[in-house]
Amino acid sequence: MKGGYAIPIFLMLLLSGFSFTTAANGETSGPELETYIHTGFNFFAFQMIVRNVGDETAHNVTITDATAEGNILFNFQESMMWSEDVKPGERIFLDTNGMAFGLGTCSVTMTVSCDEGVSSTSLAVALCIGPFFIIP
Repeated sequence: MKGGYAIPIFLMLLLSGFSFTTAANGETSGPELETYIHTGFNFFAFQMIVRNVGDETAHNVTITDATAEGNILFNFQESMMWSEDVKPGERIFLDTNGMAFGLGTCSVTMTVSCDEGVSSTSLAVALCIGPFFIIP
């Protein structure tokens, strides 16, 4: 089979979860955010781990977008949930304020941003059974 590696690699990336990070104005100094959607077993809402790997404090770190698509029967996720300052090297947990119900697999995308203009987006694939979401 010629060229049959694209789909397995794409599925592997989706199942492992990955993040896209953008620095403000292409600069390397200042805050830089790494994000991961919390792995494990979550009830109703989603949780994101945010880590500042930059050299300055990120002010008012906020979840600006949280979506779940796929086999979702009901989805209510508020976009701006928490606002916290994250010092260099510090890690925080942010939760969405909402609930979702589904049956089967879905993709979860969450984006955080801060006052300095830095943002980071994470994507994960979850198994949803009613209000329970399992993110491998």
